[in-house]
Amino acid sequence: MAGHPTDAEREADALPVLLAVVGAARAGDADTLRQSYADDAVWLAPTGTLRGAGDAAARHLEIAARADEWDEPQQQGAKAALRWRRADGATGAVVVEVRRGRIIFAAEG
Repeated sequence: MAGHPTDAEREADALPVLLAVVGAARAGDADTLRQSYADDAVWLAPTGTLRGAGDAAARHLEIAARADEWDEPQQQGAKAALRWRRADGATGAVVVEVRRGRIIFAAEG
């Protein structure tokens, strides 16, 4: 029986999803964002908890519309911070967890 994946394996598995999400956020690509979230994804937002890929992707797109730049993902295993900034100096992040090729959890930071 195989053991649990290591953090390095989880990081490698998550990276393509994270890069696709950052690229989609930069481009305002709603379809790719929607496909990157699991159907049962949970997003913790200041206004409450959002559930489902559609709502999570819509919230991500709202944030992306305010961001001028997105950094490359900052990872620890399957978890990552997706940091953004605006020309006026405002910054923020979306913190996510990837499992089985989809984001299952996101929160605004």
